[in-house]
Amino acid sequence: MRIELENLEGGKGDFAHVYQPDDLNPVDERISLIGPATVSGKVRLAGNEVFVNGHVETGAQVECDRCLQPVETPVNTDFALEYMTGSEYESGGTAELTEAEMSVSVFDGEAIDVDEIVKEQIVLAVPTRMLCREDCKGICPECGADRNRGDCNCTTSDIDPRWAALKNLI
Repeated sequence: MRIELENLEGGKGDFAHVYQPDDLNPVDERISLIGPATVSGKVRLAGNEVFVNGHVETGAQVECDRCLQPVETPVNTDFALEYMTGSEYESGGTAELTEAEMSVSVFDGEAIDVDEIVKEQIVLAVPTRMLCREDCKGICPECGADRNRGDCNCTTSDIDPRWAALKNLI
């Protein structure tokens, strides 16, 4: 979905869209949607800047960082973005970025791509570290068995030679 800026009445507009999982999957290499993603918001044009405020809601699936089992997590996030054209950004000419400039995105000056906004907001809303449960035992480094389903018979007494000297400190 694209918001064409020339079609905004009075420099303002509302948008809303429901994406099916196939429309955006894969969101990135570790996140996939498990249900529809709903986005709604407002666009305001002020000179050469565009302000986009909105809300994204969906469900996502990622792998547990220890055992690689799928974990579902809700995504419910608000966003406030600021855009300016590349030429306007370059004309600012400051050598050092301020905190306010860090939140500015550059666009072509004609349209805002809502699909990319939704994907970006989902990635930002999903935790970078995800566990299926707090006491997840992970997978065995020797045989790859899921230790949550049962213990394997592998021995993990091998000590990394770089750490072996620490064993003598006890």
